[in-house]
Amino acid sequence: MQDPRSRALAAMDGHHLHGEEQRVAVSREAASVAVDTCMVAAAVTGASLLAWWSVAFHPSNSRLWMVPVGLVLACTPAVVCLALTCSAEPCIAGGVRGAEAASAKTALFAVVVEK
Repeated sequence: MQDPRSRALAAMDGHHLHGEEQRVAVSREAASVAVDTCMVAAAVTGASLLAWWSVAFHPSNSRLWMVPVGLVLACTPAVVCLALTCSAEPCIAGGVRGAEAASAKTALFAVVVEK
C-alpha cells in the first residue's frame, strides 16, 4: 500500500510511479527541500549577523569581521542560485529545455545533480 505522500507526488506528476521510480522521486523531492532549506538558512544567518552587528557594534566600529562574514553568508545563496540557473541547458528553438522539457520549473537540486 502506498503512503499518502507518495500518492500525492505521483498525482502531481500526472502519472503513477512504481517501486524504484517512486523511491527515487521521493528522495529527489527530499533532497530538493534540503538544498532549498540550507540556502535559506545561510541567507537568514548572514542577514541576522549583519543586523546584530549593526545594532550592537556599529556605533563603536568594533568586531568588523562580522560585516564581510555576514555579507558572504547573506549573498552566497543568491549568487549560487543565479549561477546554477544560468548554467542550465540553453533554450532551443521552441523554448524547451532538453531533458527537462516535461517540467515547467527546473528544480535547483536537479541542476546541481546534472552538473
